[in-house]
Amino acid sequence: MPTSPPDPAVDPPGDAEVVVLDAADHLREVLWLLDDAERAAGLPLVDESERERLDVLASGGTRPTNWRSALLCRGTEAVAYTAVTASSEAGRGSGDVAVRRPIRDAERVTARALMAARNLAAGLDVPHVQVWMRAVGPAEHDAAAAAGFRVERRLFVLSRALPTDDPVGAVALERLTAAGTIVRAYVPDHDDAEVVAVLAAAYDGTDDGGWDLARFRERRSWSWFRPEDLLVAADPDGTIAGLHWLKRRGAGSGEVYNLAVHPRAQGRGVGPALLHAGVCHLADIGCDEVVLWVDAANERAVRLYQRHGFTTRWEDIAVGSDTGATAH
Repeated sequence: MPTSPPDPAVDPPGDAEVVVLDAADHLREVLWLLDDAERAAGLPLVDESERERLDVLASGGTRPTNWRSALLCRGTEAVAYTAVTASSEAGRGSGDVAVRRPIRDAERVTARALMAARNLAAGLDVPHVQVWMRAVGPAEHDAAAAAGFRVERRLFVLSRALPTDDPVGAVALERLTAAGTIVRAYVPDHDDAEVVAVLAAAYDGTDDGGWDLARFRERRSWSWFRPEDLLVAADPDGTIAGLHWLKRRGAGSGEVYNLAVHPRAQGRGVGPALLHAGVCHLADIGCDEVVLWVDAANERAVRLYQRHGFTTRWEDIAVGSDTGATAH
């Protein structure tokens, strides 16, 4: 594999060379690494927005100016990938680290990748960067500490088999329907403002906040989105009380992508009703498993999913570090 000369501003010391990527440099190697690592891990190792950016490059698109990425190599072997984007929120960046699995010296390689991510963020003039690692174990936690990062968020990854036997959810859906609230598929454009209102209110003040019409329509444009997989709980007055956004992951697996209830509708059983309707929808289209990501700090949501038969499969973490850069 061709490589670029090491950049002393980005390369951490050690046996893994950091190749900072430009345009579509080494795209084939990046995609191979991610596909191979994800097959070994049994789960995606980078965020879907990162995959979308790579897909755009693969189809001949251009590299966004707020995105930097790097490949870590041992000789001709790609061993890790990292990418960082500068957020619209001043002073912050976010990124991913994905490491081949299995690999010798996993802690050392992961630490190198985290240091590279921090330097990529500094090159974007981002004073603080948050980097996600998925299906983590002791090696990833030790690597973060060694690289000078600290854990800022934890996500539990829960799953359950389908079809579901969930009498509690079934009763909640029956009661909600009897009260005049209809669970139906999202209608593009017609429901956009109400959907955004639910997302903005439900996540206000959290790390997942900041929903607006532009952000929702960007997500709606992603290749996997299907209107029939976004269920909404529509009240008689036309307002939407909550939503259950689902994703078909392939190979018989579906995902609870987003389950949100407007604060004004809390206490009516909207969440359990939408959860039940959504997992039944996934079973109806042929899924035999449903998986979801939930913030470990959201104890109410964790308890909801556990009551409906979900169990923990693994944990993802976001680790953060200051970069030494000054925001402009």
